[in-house]
Amino acid sequence: MNKKMVMIPILLGTLTLAGCGGSYSSDSSSGGGNSYGSNNNNYGKTMDDTAKKDTKSSSDTATLSQKDVFATVKSKLTTDVIVMLPKNIPLSSKKDYLSAKTTSTSDNYQVVFYETKQPISVNSADLKDTEKATPLVTVSGKKYATEQEAADATGHMDNVNTGVNGVDLGSGITGYSDAGAGSTFLSWAEGRWSLSVRNTTSGDQQDSIDLAKKVVAKLETETLPAPHQVGGVKLEAVPNRADGNRISWQDGATAYMVTQFADPLDGISVATSFTDL
Repeated sequence: MNKKMVMIPILLGTLTLAGCGGSYSSDSSSGGGNSYGSNNNNYGKTMDDTAKKDTKSSSDTATLSQKDVFATVKSKLTTDVIVMLPKNIPLSSKKDYLSAKTTSTSDNYQVVFYETKQPISVNSADLKDTEKATPLVTVSGKKYATEQEAADATGHMDNVNTGVNGVDLGSGITGYSDAGAGSTFLSWAEGRWSLSVRNTTSGDQQDSIDLAKKVVAKLETETLPAPHQVGGVKLEAVPNRADGNRISWQDGATAYMVTQFADPLDGISVATSFTDL
């Protein structure tokens, strides 16, 4: 009698453990941490399809490299002009992102590149919000009726290696100064390129010399695109004069331009990274 009484609780305990073990085994068969996964699945089911697409889009944008952005930009351009884009755009922080707004017609295209704190897709309306996006540089290409018109559009200057007040810019290059209309110009030539730094007559002319020397030194290790036939660089010694900064070169009847950059050396970096994608 006592023996039977003892065995009953043992049997019940065994059945209870088997029941628990069976339940745990069933959960484990679907993968570790199933209860967390189940919560996630339940949460996922409360999201409508639009929310899912938005989340995926945001995630995809966040992982885009600059190369990916350039590829997306090119896919958005509809033009007969051979598209030339840079390989790299300097950002003020490694934590920031690159985005762009594109426009194009049969004979020209324009791309405004932006720096953003959060991922923003190419051509998003959010790029109009100055609190979300800061324009960095504009890249464009335009096909002209003649090669001469394209050459004129570059702003290339002939015979810049002549004049008075020669200034040693390093690397065996001499710059020459000129003045007019309230401005001073320090100009020089490198290959088929003419380069010039503008300042105001009231500004410190040493600023022009310092910038010119930095550009010359930079071009010792970086190379501007090979123009066919000419190229022109015009930079501002006065800080943050993006409207006056321009780098342009000719390729037959097409002129390519890098404009609207606040930092002259950043603009040079963009131009030297160009390639035909």
